[in-house]
Amino acid sequence: MQGYDKDGAVAFITQKIDRAAHKGFAPSELDSLLRQAVELDLKYMQDAGVIVDGVAGDSFYDDDEAFEYISDNLIKLYGGNDETAMRICALVDDYMDLQEAYMEQAGLVEWE
Repeated sequence: MQGYDKDGAVAFITQKIDRAAHKGFAPSELDSLLRQAVELDLKYMQDAGVIVDGVAGDSFYDDDEAFEYISDNLIKLYGGNDETAMRICALVDDYMDLQEAYMEQAGLVEWE
């Protein structure tokens, strides 16, 4: 996405995440999960046609589909039981809000 700084997004999100709400993850695990969430979100956007060759495509970003894509893939990567899956879903929910906040402050979001 033109103007999207992946490292800047990761820094913004890892700085703003409520770590107390996700104390079930070690700090390094939390940072790793958030970096992976950014990468998976970008992959979702490319696969869904939201981003094509680094610029906005013709498709719209579907929050629900993105949430499922990111959380399902993180659960596969991270493994664990149902409790771990629930914690990952809670983290992805908070991630989605922070990703949106990052994109808004970077001027990358258009509302229709």
